Amino acid sequence: MKGELQIRESLFGDIREVNFWFRCGGELVPGVAYLPAGAGEPMPLVLIQHPGMGSKEDYWVSEVGQRWAKRGWVCAGLDAPLHGERQTHDPMALFRQPERYEAVRAQFAAEVARMLELLPGALPIDTGRLGYVGYSLGSMIGLAAVARSGRFRAAAFCLVGEGGLAGSAAGPDSDAAKLGSVAVRIVGKLNDELIPRERTEALFAALPGEKDLQWLPGGHFEIGPDVVRLAEEWMAAKL
Repeated sequence: MKGELQIRESLFGDIREVNFWFRCGGELVPGVAYLPAGAGEPMPLVLIQHPGMGSKEDYWVSEVGQRWAKRGWVCAGLDAPLHGERQTHDPMALFRQPERYEAVRAQFAAEVARMLELLPGALPIDTGRLGYVGYSLGSMIGLAAVARSGRFRAAAFCLVGEGGLAGSAAGPDSDAAKLGSVAVRIVGKLNDELIPRERTEALFAALPGEKDLQWLPGGHFEIGPDVVRLAEEWMAAKL
């Protein structure tokens, strides 16, 4: 497995940074992981996914990931399709082409599944303690990735609601309905100008297992320490 994963490592004080790449569906997928330097025992893995127009270099992945690594977690992030260092970089294409939404969800779900096959061969990961944290786009495509994987213990989906890129919350094609074994926290914004409150509440209502809904002041683009804190608290409690 390790031969199928290209890695480049750096050390920043007590944090080990691992940039990695792997192929999935004919595309090279770039990722990064942070963990305590010298760690040998298996640790929980938290996959952190950036919002739209961003990348794995964003604050929410890089700086938060380094801070959370000091908790004894492996914190990883992938460049979402059409974002970051992907072969084709065109973030707005995701929102211009709604007919591709299901294909993008399926693509990212396959990439997350492939990462979970490869990364534990290179890093000390406890595969029974997997968490997912997504912000906006990271939550929209993360719902399907977590649901279809069947391997995650906990997830914090921030700034998301049913419909659009996230898909339907109900019906035979609902990914939300497949999250019964995952402890899910939804974090919404009271003045979200992109996702109406009723869509967030519809997604929450469709979740079949352990769940929690938290509301914070502000709009969709105000992803600050308050959002990060609620995600961190959920991971700490459930992993």
